[in-house]
Amino acid sequence: MKIFPMLAVLFWGVTASPLPAPAGALPADSGEVVAAEGFPSLSPLHPGALLTVAVRLKVRAGWHVNAHEGLPPFFIPAELSLAPGSSATLSGSPRYPPGVPKALGGVAQAFPVYEGTVVLYADLQLADDAAKGKRSIPFRLRVQACNNHVCLAPATVSFSVPIEVAGLEEPVAPVNAALFQKAPVSQAGEAGPENIIARYLKTHGVLLTFVLIFIGGLALNLTPCVYPMIPLTVSYFGNQKAEKAGVLLGRAVAYVVGISITYSSLGVTAALTGKILGSTLQSPWVLLGISLLLAALSFSMFGFYEIQAPAWLLNRIASSQTQGFLGALGMGLVFGIVAAPCVDPFSIGLLTFVAAKADPFLGFIMFFTLSLGLGFPYIWLGFFSNEIQRLPKSGMWMVWVKKIFGLILLGMPLYFLNPLLPRDFSRAAVPLYLEACGLLLGWVFSGKGVTTAFKTFQHVFGLCLAVLGFLVYSAWPQPVELPFSNYDPAAVSLARKDHRPVFIDFSASWCLPCKELEVKTFSNPEIHRAFQGWVLLKADLTQYTSGPVEDLKKNYGIMGVPTLLFVGPDGREKKDLRVVGFVSADDLLKKIRSVSN
Repeated sequence: MKIFPMLAVLFWGVTASPLPAPAGALPADSGEVVAAEGFPSLSPLHPGALLTVAVRLKVRAGWHVNAHEGLPPFFIPAELSLAPGSSATLSGSPRYPPGVPKALGGVAQAFPVYEGTVVLYADLQLADDAAKGKRSIPFRLRVQACNNHVCLAPATVSFSVPIEVAGLEEPVAPVNAALFQKAPVSQAGEAGPENIIARYLKTHGVLLTFVLIFIGGLALNLTPCVYPMIPLTVSYFGNQKAEKAGVLLGRAVAYVVGISITYSSLGVTAALTGKILGSTLQSPWVLLGISLLLAALSFSMFGFYEIQAPAWLLNRIASSQTQGFLGALGMGLVFGIVAAPCVDPFSIGLLTFVAAKADPFLGFIMFFTLSLGLGFPYIWLGFFSNEIQRLPKSGMWMVWVKKIFGLILLGMPLYFLNPLLPRDFSRAAVPLYLEACGLLLGWVFSGKGVTTAFKTFQHVFGLCLAVLGFLVYSAWPQPVELPFSNYDPAAVSLARKDHRPVFIDFSASWCLPCKELEVKTFSNPEIHRAFQGWVLLKADLTQYTSGPVEDLKKNYGIMGVPTLLFVGPDGREKKDLRVVGFVSADDLLKKIRSVSN
């Protein structure tokens, strides 16, 4: 039994001295100092539609009401519920704002309360048989109001949310956008990964939770957006001068720390602002900037110039080892941008958890741990990439190897600029790039100061690249697009009426894993056959700061792209099947069949 809170309240009841008030001046109950209004997120609504309701609670000046959470068990919390006879049902629990700590009548211990104006949120599903026309959804709000001297009797405040129900042919539009801009993530976004992290933290403690987060970072290496990290790391460290093993390892660690600082900063920003992870860093200008940086790095490997720190900085840094550490850290800071769009269910769960806690320091530490797990393999990749410099008999063959690294960096912009280029551009550009590399490495860059045997090896190597270019062109998949329609709530409602399952693909034009989904997964003929009879919708989140996109993200709990949703014939999302990030054709087929069967 919690003795201290009870004693504190008893002490407040004895010591608080209610001020004398004229007869009739004191409100009869809590309902006289509290007013509530409700506002829908969409209008008009279709029968069976999903919507969010914002409840604006206004408390008279000088008074407060008990918050919903954080109270002693004998306090009466604010409680929102639907009134009987409603044409809608609650989808999950209402979402309450955190209370403001307030001490009662001279008692040192503070309890959370609501003062002034606060907003509560509830997710609803309208009944499938809701009649057309203007109507209202009745609500009840149970509250207890107090001031610094007295508490009023609890009361139930009744109010209703006006809505309009229209036919499926009527377009649906967001309304009351200002009220929903700061709405917490809906229940759809809280399911699954977020609960795993919160539950693990509660049951296993901080240490094991951070071990879990580190392992989750290792799992991020299975997402497609980390592929370019491999050649970038190999090319950067392969061009470093040979050093002692300890120095090489230190530089690799500095490189990964740089990646982690950038990634964790972006992760915390995304969690606390609600922006899609990596969306800003995947803008066309940033992609172009990364591509130009990689091209500049590649030119240094061809001998056009040497990258060197400014003279004033070199004068302050006497150790070449220190220069190497700072350079590796700086490159890690830049290349951390590459990892920013990497999303999977675990990282999205961490985003949701940090957003709920709203603690930047805790968020940074958690994301830093996640990104250390992501970068851990690259410590060893960077270390062993540099070991090639330690091979004996260094000579002109090392210059040739250096040019391989330069060509790798020069080819990376083909990956980063892919979202900005025409659909069929890569099919021609990648094979041509391989053919050019074969010609340059096999003949143009060969035969200078090397043995006859190594010269023969260069010719064979170049010929293999040329053949590889031809094979890539021949085997390049020809995407056969799924018959997607643009996302429309009316289409979801119509599918529910027809008892048809719905597949929703949340994507963006700047999303590299989204492009990979289109080429490797959605083009699979078995996927096309499995989706027969489905309603396929694509929600474009490219303009991620626009009002409609913000509403979509909040209504569905979207914090990263690609996100794939499966809605059953009953109109309810199969939350256990939700996919965040890339998914193979085989795994997607299993999820489709589990809904269809």
